Amino acid sequence: MSSFTVIVPTLNEEENIDRLLEQIFVVQKEKKLDLCVLFVDSDSADCTCEKIRRWEESHPVKLLCRDVNHGLACAVMEGAQHAETDFIVVMDADLSHPPKVIPQLIYPVLDGSYDMVVGSRYVKGGSMPDWPIRRKVSSKVATLPALMFCDIKDPLAGFFAVSRDLLTKLPGSIPGFKIGLAVLAENKGEIRVKEVPIEFKDRDQGESKMSNKVAVDYLRQLLQLTANKISGRIKRVKRR
Repeated sequence: MSSFTVIVPTLNEEENIDRLLEQIFVVQKEKKLDLCVLFVDSDSADCTCEKIRRWEESHPVKLLCRDVNHGLACAVMEGAQHAETDFIVVMDADLSHPPKVIPQLIYPVLDGSYDMVVGSRYVKGGSMPDWPIRRKVSSKVATLPALMFCDIKDPLAGFFAVSRDLLTKLPGSIPGFKIGLAVLAENKGEIRVKEVPIEFKDRDQGESKMSNKVAVDYLRQLLQLTANKISGRIKRVKRR
């Protein structure tokens, strides 16, 4: 059995599959990583699944197909339920997350030094070279409310390593994209978290999944986290 699983949610990513896997397996070979890659596809209309199945024949790659798109966070949670390893790396399929950083994410989790390691745009050494100033500012603004629920600089990056249990034990459904934020908020102050710098690059191929719906889902998640926080405080007061 592999030491860890790389979970990659997909939706119409046929143009990125080959390049992503080529880069992952270059890193695997160089660092002698014991990994498998699990794609969780949300009913892609293009040839994403066909491309993944070709890799299944010769590499430790698996495909989990879903008939309905319930969002990236739900895809990751379903992937964690099907993973056969105790440790997980979550990353996007569009090459915005650099595969070369996978060892820096997973080693501290595998050796027990940390419970979660996040690829961060906002720690020293992190960057977003393709982004104009306006987009960088809007990203920072969007991050601010998330900081109420966690203690790291980049809770929205979406590229992280974690123990499988922290994903499978999340309560209920998570709207939208921000599964990492859900883990951080649910376990604030109870897990050891580290951030490592990444160069976050825009996709070269395929269409962005960002939309008004994604923004609404993020707001829903913030409201859900706020409600959970208030509920927790009320319970603690009653116990007193």
